[in-house]
Amino acid sequence: MKQKTYSDIKPEKKFSIENIENGKCTVLFFDNVQEEDQEIANLENETETKKVYSYDVYTLETSFRNNLAEIIEKNIDKWLKDVKEKDYNDVAAEVRAKRNELLKETDKEMCLDRLGIEIPENISATNLLTVVTTVFKGLAGVLNNNMSKYRQELRDLTNQEGFPYNIVWPTKDKEE
Repeated sequence: MKQKTYSDIKPEKKFSIENIENGKCTVLFFDNVQEEDQEIANLENETETKKVYSYDVYTLETSFRNNLAEIIEKNIDKWLKDVKEKDYNDVAAEVRAKRNELLKETDKEMCLDRLGIEIPENISATNLLTVVTTVFKGLAGVLNNNMSKYRQELRDLTNQEGFPYNIVWPTKDKEE
């Protein structure tokens, strides 16, 4: 999963291979490296300027082989693209799973037997307009209430600009 990292040490390469064990390893990819000067107070309460680096770290577990570093270096752009895509898909799947659970929890609020719509057993031409009006008022009440809006906001999570990394989760406890 992508992590934002801050350090006073700039990554020397675009990746590093770590935790080599039992034919497996972890490859860390460093992307979007930014350098900035930061004012820091020292022990004498004087300010000094220090260089700080921020960057994204992507982690990939893979099989280790002796020439792995050379393989990655030759195709670093493809490796980085693939690890970013995998990270995006993994995070998006987690968000969707959470969203689906929240929708599932509210399904009971949207069942037809909870809509409060009463349909008489004997519908005739004389009471048909009343029945239709009652049904549509009941449906409008449900489709325009806060639970319905909350559920739509959950469905629209994937349309948020920062999806899946920076999303705003809706809340269902809004005032009617």
